Amino acid sequence: MPSFLDRIRSLKPTRITSDSREVIPGCAFFAVSGLTQDGHQFISTAKAQGAILTVGEKLPADFVVPDSRLALAQAAAEFHQNPTHGMLVFGVTGTSGKTTTTYLIESILKAAGHKVGVIGTVNFRFDGKILPSTHTTPGPVELQALLAQMKASGCTAVVMEVSSHALKQHRVACIAFDSVVFTNLSPEHLDFHTDMEDYYQSKLLLFTDCLQYSLNAGKTPAAAFNCDDPAGERMAEDLRKIPALAKVTRTRFGMNLGIEQVELSGKALNLSQKGVAGTLGDLYIYSPLVGRFNASNVLTAVASVRGVSASPINSHAIEKGLASLLCVPGRLEPVILPENPTNAALPHVLVDYAHKPDALKNVLQTLHEIRGSHRLLTVFGCGGDRDRQKRAVMGRTACEISDHVWVTSDNPRTEDPNAIIQEILSGTVGYTNFTTESDRRKAIFSAINEAKQGDWVLIAGKGHEDYQIIADPLKPSQTVKIHFDDREVSAEALRQKARVT
Repeated sequence: MPSFLDRIRSLKPTRITSDSREVIPGCAFFAVSGLTQDGHQFISTAKAQGAILTVGEKLPADFVVPDSRLALAQAAAEFHQNPTHGMLVFGVTGTSGKTTTTYLIESILKAAGHKVGVIGTVNFRFDGKILPSTHTTPGPVELQALLAQMKASGCTAVVMEVSSHALKQHRVACIAFDSVVFTNLSPEHLDFHTDMEDYYQSKLLLFTDCLQYSLNAGKTPAAAFNCDDPAGERMAEDLRKIPALAKVTRTRFGMNLGIEQVELSGKALNLSQKGVAGTLGDLYIYSPLVGRFNASNVLTAVASVRGVSASPINSHAIEKGLASLLCVPGRLEPVILPENPTNAALPHVLVDYAHKPDALKNVLQTLHEIRGSHRLLTVFGCGGDRDRQKRAVMGRTACEISDHVWVTSDNPRTEDPNAIIQEILSGTVGYTNFTTESDRRKAIFSAINEAKQGDWVLIAGKGHEDYQIIADPLKPSQTVKIHFDDREVSAEALRQKARVT
């Protein structure tokens, strides 16, 4: 009996979709059970609208499959002629560091002469185009279409952030990765995952199921693990136990001096206000990115590119690529006024995406180390309709490391911003070095107005985002996006301060 993929090949549908609103005559419709709706209830509608093939986990689908999401990924890859089979593909997963690591890998690959496509949190970019990011890792239909466009434009390499959602929902099931790397694991997305073990097992799929697909596609993939994090050591061991993946090249790396027998150690790297420098194996590297967490990101990127056997990256390209990446959007990004690029008589203002406990702690510790005798002032909030467990932890962390904190609104979505602030404040018992201001704009202006020359002001949580997600005034159970960019607001506040002073 022919499979649904055989039917895809023979019927040559006009479109692959799991959204009944996108059904056109001649398309193939996949019924997927979502969080709020079951796609199977739209099968009859899809057929009436001209779908020539329906696939689902139960009747009345033309083909019944064990997992509709997996089938959708397989069909999307087949529809777009498996674009990743003919490109170098790098995947980065972990709680923190994915975006910076992908920027570093992109810079190295460009230095090596590759034409590179990037898929991640900040945006999707290739061939001079910059497209807005819909998700860290888009759904399989959008993803395969994007990869096909990248390949058609001449891209020889693709770098992807791979989220735990994407792995659990099989969005990357048919991506032929050449190199995958794990950064770290800390509590996050526990509104989606049942617990930390479920979160870990989802991440592990990149190194098991995805690499098995790569091997089946004829590639010899590599895997790298940050063993500063116990989850990285565990992941490396879990992979080692699978005989079918014996051909996968494995690299363990870390900054921690206590780690023994890792293949790539960052113990000889030196950290300063000017960045990261030192020997890394047979390399002498320099990166202008500051902080221990960025040293770990540099190490992660090097481990990732060093594992590729299909198209080896030479040392010169690695060194040049690391040195040429000056900053990453929304990651400790300095707010510089063009008319005052030296920041004369003004505080240092940086915008960062840190929106989880470990990320906020890492950024604050980095700034605490380089601030000298000046103060560290922090503005942050927590997103609504998301994991609430981190709020109190982040409140305490901010007050512990900062001289003063403005607790404000982030993306409140359908929650009351003041209720979120109160949950953050539950972690600040015993501290008085904070101010509450639910209006994010006012909080940013207040912090920058308070800051003196040489002080450091961190605006955390939204980073590269140029919007704020709030409850729809007309339909409070739904959300709307309004324009809000921390960098723009901070620049405006700095200009006002410069006029006053």
